[in-house]
Amino acid sequence: MKKVIIVVLCILCFGFIFYNSTKPGDVSNEKSYSILNKIRAEYRQLDGEEKLEYNQLPASAREEKLNLIIRKNAHAFEYCMLAIVVCLILAQFGLKGRGAVIYIMFICLLYAVLDEFHQLYVPGRTSSVRDVLIDFLGSLIGMGFYYLAGYLFFNRRKNKS
Repeated sequence: MKKVIIVVLCILCFGFIFYNSTKPGDVSNEKSYSILNKIRAEYRQLDGEEKLEYNQLPASAREEKLNLIIRKNAHAFEYCMLAIVVCLILAQFGLKGRGAVIYIMFICLLYAVLDEFHQLYVPGRTSSVRDVLIDFLGSLIGMGFYYLAGYLFFNRRKNKS
């Protein structure tokens, strides 16, 4: 039963990434700008001021840079979660350690490339090698989190025994 749940979770993760890639560019941009506005409102509320102090760039250029940062971090976070789920599924089927690392990297990189290829056909979206690299970096971070957590948990259990 545990294997079925993890396989379903993996399929849902793939589906979530695909669903986000099917959104046209303007819808995706709107979503990231709404997140930017929420962050800005929270910052203003915490700071107790109406104006932000750092105005080195014109508002539109600054907002574009912040929007880009939010979008790329969302890419990396999606693939971070995907890598963790792929690690879990491979571990459930008995593939662990160094042998699994190549498979995890291959699966995540392949899906990143396919995702960017798919975005070529979505209105307002583009495909770039930079996005593939960001996605792959996110998956490497997720894989690192998984193995670090496993190492710390395993050593803690081992030391208690």
